[in-house]
Amino acid sequence: AGAARGHVEAFYDAEGVRRVPVLRLLDDGAADGPLPLGADDVLLVTGGGKGIGAECALSLAMASGARLALLGRSRPESDPELAGNLERIRAAGATAFYVPADVTDPEAVRAAVARIESELGPVTGVLHAAGTNAPRLLASLDEESFLRTVAPKVRGLANVLAAVDPERLRTLVTFGSIIGRAGLKGEADYATANEWLSLAAERFARERPGCRVLALEWSVWSGVGMGEKLGTLEGLLRQGITPIPPGAGVDLLKSLLARPLPGPTVVVTGRFGDPATVEVERPELPLLRYLEKPRVHVPGVELVVDSEVSADTDPHLADHVFQGEPLFAAVLGLEAMAQAAMALTGTDALPSFENVTFERPVAVPPGRSTTIRVAALVREPGRVEVVLRDASTGFAADHFRATCRFVPERDAAPRLLDIASPGGAPVALDPATDLYGGILFHRGRFRRLHGYRWLRATECLAEIEPDGTVPWFGRYLPDRLVLGDPGARDAAIHGIQACIPYATLLPTGVERIVSTGLPNDAPLLFAARERSRHGNDFAYDLELVGTDGLLRERWEGLRLRAVDRIAPPASWNTALFAPFVERRLQEILPGAGVRVALERAPEVLSATGRPDSAPAVARLLGTNGDPLRHRPDGKPESDGQVSVSHAEGLVLAVAGHGRIGCDLEPVSPRDPRVWQDLLGPERWQLAELIARERGETPDAAATRVWAAAESLKKAGVPHGAPLTLDTTSDDGWLLLRSGDLRIGTYVGPVRELAGGAALAVLVEGNG
Repeated sequence: AGAARGHVEAFYDAEGVRRVPVLRLLDDGAADGPLPLGADDVLLVTGGGKGIGAECALSLAMASGARLALLGRSRPESDPELAGNLERIRAAGATAFYVPADVTDPEAVRAAVARIESELGPVTGVLHAAGTNAPRLLASLDEESFLRTVAPKVRGLANVLAAVDPERLRTLVTFGSIIGRAGLKGEADYATANEWLSLAAERFARERPGCRVLALEWSVWSGVGMGEKLGTLEGLLRQGITPIPPGAGVDLLKSLLARPLPGPTVVVTGRFGDPATVEVERPELPLLRYLEKPRVHVPGVELVVDSEVSADTDPHLADHVFQGEPLFAAVLGLEAMAQAAMALTGTDALPSFENVTFERPVAVPPGRSTTIRVAALVREPGRVEVVLRDASTGFAADHFRATCRFVPERDAAPRLLDIASPGGAPVALDPATDLYGGILFHRGRFRRLHGYRWLRATECLAEIEPDGTVPWFGRYLPDRLVLGDPGARDAAIHGIQACIPYATLLPTGVERIVSTGLPNDAPLLFAARERSRHGNDFAYDLELVGTDGLLRERWEGLRLRAVDRIAPPASWNTALFAPFVERRLQEILPGAGVRVALERAPEVLSATGRPDSAPAVARLLGTNGDPLRHRPDGKPESDGQVSVSHAEGLVLAVAGHGRIGCDLEPVSPRDPRVWQDLLGPERWQLAELIARERGETPDAAATRVWAAAESLKKAGVPHGAPLTLDTTSDDGWLLLRSGDLRIGTYVGPVRELAGGAALAVLVEGNG
């Protein structure tokens, strides 16, 4: 006693060993067996006409077929609630016999049991739910009031057990309250009554090992029971106490009756705050960055933790700045959620993520800090719901959300590496100069793309380099990352940006993520393939694979949203130009479904004397290297429509359905009279109109019209077909028409053509 600080409860056994009672989460691994009640049983329920006793009695009767003997002080003719419950029980098809009696009167109980057994047969089960509660402060509590509260719980149980045949009794359930364990202001007598009730049930269990004894200590129920009757529910809610829904309560009763338990007494509760009078068994949380300040921790049930985030504690913020604002990266959010879910479940196994959403960013203004809060809740064995919230929204909104599943994953084989051979020639694209600092805003730790082996508008294969030992957190903070390298993970996400090089993409969610952890000291490959596109929303599957060919991580259904247009580069790299062209054609020629490839021409010449376009077309069509046939005019023949153009060492190939044509031309300066002779009067007038309206040079506008005319020619349109201006855009694109043929045209700088280039792609249909 002299060493105690605050509330202490201790027991000393016969050997003098000191023991402290703690609440421990009941192991949910045991499967439910059959109920210890059947159609041959008679269940005597005290307090069974109203409240939670009536709800549980009806549920047990319906589940087991047992006949109900209900005991209570009220009479149905003068109590509408009791009359209504009895009618509900009968309407449900349960056999029920109600006897009015006061459980504190031993003679009345004996007489009631005699009537019950003459009507229904011997009592084989007892559910003792009787009780009374009149809260008052300890200063106003007298002996009479105290005994009046204790009597229904303790003396009532003794009277019932004395009136029934103990040899026939197979089941005993008592309904106590968590107040008996935790206490509550104004409830000294009620707390004592419930503690003594549980002790009496435990003694009976020791004396009658053949009887199934369950002493339940309930927290408050919603809509029914003592809390509702006393009108204290709202006050309890304000204290952080969550009531038990009636459906959940009766289901738990049946489940607890049907499973093996380590002892007869079980506390059944929703959130009950953090009373100083109750000690919950809590293993120490792992030393991890995002488990900094636990606020709520019920092992195996719920964990809420806060972490302060700033430029000092989290230097990675300075490397993830979007539009001048440092953002807490989504991949760090996944790390924080994984840490919380793993700590809550007490496992070192990595979870898979499902239904991940990134609803709103977590911004940390320079020179300031914020607090992120991660809340994890076990919904069922192996399934944890996790949310990440931020002080900027008062912790009132979910910024990130996910479901963590702890189940073994069997499929560890890559699926997407067939995009291209891992040993294929690299794409002529340097991420350091062509992506970072322009298309990509990422800096420092996040600049991990090394190079691309394959790049198209809808798929890519790229290399990610290791970061070595770059610290992610400030000094003295835990640096272990349970999911491994977040920089590599982010590189795989923002590496898809090269497929959509004209709009900034931010992740908004993922259907599913499976990971074995990413090393920070070894290179990785990542492959990504588009699932779908709807306006500014894209869906991709991606995989991260080690150099040993083993799958490290798979993202299924990664959702990306284009949030901002990117200014075009001073000169387009060919590798990025082809995805840009294909994407913009999808927008200005809706429904066309064209695919575009633009590659350096090989040295070998085809039969026509031009650079061989077969490799580019074969890769575009996915023919796996099968030889292509050509018409006498050099046009490739295939199941789909293909058009090819050559321009100063480049091969442009476009595939689609219906008539199709393409052309790529360097913008060359010519005398206006030369252009007029080449184009003809009408098309020269079109070029002049384009030059005036778009502010283009005459040479650029004329080359644009010339490329459109060449695409008409390749589509088999007779010379001199009309060509008209349709729509224009602000990024160098405009749409021309010739009857039902649409021609998307673009003029802009292309690095490999050493200046401006005009491109035209023709498709059939009005769109």
